[in-house]
Amino acid sequence: MASKPLEQVTLADLVTKDDLKHLATKDDLSRETGLVRQEFRQELGSAVNLIMGEIGKLAARQEETGRILARLVAKSEGVTQ
Repeated sequence: MASKPLEQVTLADLVTKDDLKHLATKDDLSRETGLVRQEFRQELGSAVNLIMGEIGKLAARQEETGRILARLVAKSEGVTQ
């Protein structure tokens, strides 16, 4: 094989038949894309559940704060009357 100047060397000049055997096919890529999508959906579902749980905790704290505030107002009204 005659050598080429470095500027003219292409990827095709460097690849071997063994390298070409290990290239991904469309089916491989489609299968991997499906797996990634499925994993993403699962992770997204977990994140949504976690966020909903945190929102529930905040709502419970807000209710408790409202009850405490109502008791304080009731006590202060009883004191001022």
